Amino acid sequence: MDHYATFQDVYGTITTEEHRPTYMQSQAKSELIPKSILIAEKIRDYIDCEDCRKCHCVYSNKFLTDDELYDFQQTLELYSYSCGAPIFPDDHYLKEICYYCGNSDNLVSPSKSLKECFKQIYPLCEICQENRNFYTRAEIKTNNRAAK
Repeated sequence: MDHYATFQDVYGTITTEEHRPTYMQSQAKSELIPKSILIAEKIRDYIDCEDCRKCHCVYSNKFLTDDELYDFQQTLELYSYSCGAPIFPDDHYLKEICYYCGNSDNLVSPSKSLKECFKQIYPLCEICQENRNFYTRAEIKTNNRAAK
C-alpha cells in the first residue's frame, strides 16, 4: 500500500515543507542551539525539571552581574521549572522583550514558515512589526540547491 496521498487529493492545496522527507531528515540532524554555545565554560547554573527531575544546564555567553545572579537565583526559588517552559514567568523583568524597542507587551508570534527557516528568531512587538521584520539568525539548511 502506498503511503503518499494521490495527486487528486493534494492538487490545489497549499503545501508546506513539513512532510518533505529531506526536510524531516535535516530537522532531525539540525542543531536546536549552535554547538558553540553549548560548551562547559558557558554553563552558568543548573536547573531541575519539576516533572521529570532531570537536571538541565543554563548557558549564557556572558557572566551575570551580582544583581542579575541574585534575581536569577530568587526566580529559581520562587517558581518551578518544567522541561520546555520558559525559566522566567511573564511578569518577571528578565522575560522576553522586543529585539528593537525593548517592549514586553503585545509580542507577535513568528509564523510557522519562519520557524521552519531559522533556528533563532528574536521577539518582535506589534508596533515594531509595522515597519520591521523579525530579526533572525542561524538559517536552517536543507538539501535544496539554489538555481544558478
